[in-house]
Amino acid sequence: KDMSFQLFKKPMPKERKTLFKELSFSEKISYIFEYYKFHILTIVITALIIGSFVYFYIQNNYDSVCYIAVVDGKITGYDDRIDAITQGFTQHLGIDGKKQRAEIDYNYSLIVQPMDQEAEISRSKLYILSSTGSIDGFMANPEYITYFSTDIEPYFMDLTTILSQQELSEIGEENIVYYTKKDGTSIPVAVNLQHTKIKSETNFTMDNPCYGVVVSAKNPENATEFIRYAFSL
Repeated sequence: KDMSFQLFKKPMPKERKTLFKELSFSEKISYIFEYYKFHILTIVITALIIGSFVYFYIQNNYDSVCYIAVVDGKITGYDDRIDAITQGFTQHLGIDGKKQRAEIDYNYSLIVQPMDQEAEISRSKLYILSSTGSIDGFMANPEYITYFSTDIEPYFMDLTTILSQQELSEIGEENIVYYTKKDGTSIPVAVNLQHTKIKSETNFTMDNPCYGVVVSAKNPENATEFIRYAFSL
């Protein structure tokens, strides 16, 4: 018979296999990763996706009872909702701050910077959110209060419609911010918080904070309650 044919039929010698239990710890790790790396990677990715889903579900599974947009003002702890203003207002409302939350968002800026679109993005976002009823309260320096107010479409509620005369009297005329229409009519649209606990009891950076309730607010009662909280009414 042809020798080459015989060699072709001859089985290849079997390699000696080392038992898994005889491998060192590092060799076992290398072996597992080499043969099961795709399975491990799939499990890790799946775990991360599930973990992320659970985290974001827990973080976002709450009712927002009041959303206040703050322009160009920062305070210690604002990123984690542990700032003094959020905590104080949460306590004032008598909510737990978990299932029900008062959200004070300090991530807006209208200061125009060269080669930076943040101011334009913030302005557009503030208009869009207010048009959809997603902003309850608005806090900024006085010039931005009048900037957002217009004769045709008011941005803020008239304070005389949401506060009593007694409350307005306690706030004081000197702390009322007016918007003057083209016909000369002046409307009280905001309050100046400079001499309230918002400034005196915190390290809030805004120089002259003023606050108004947005006309499209979904939670106007709680947005108005922020004024009472600030002035201890």
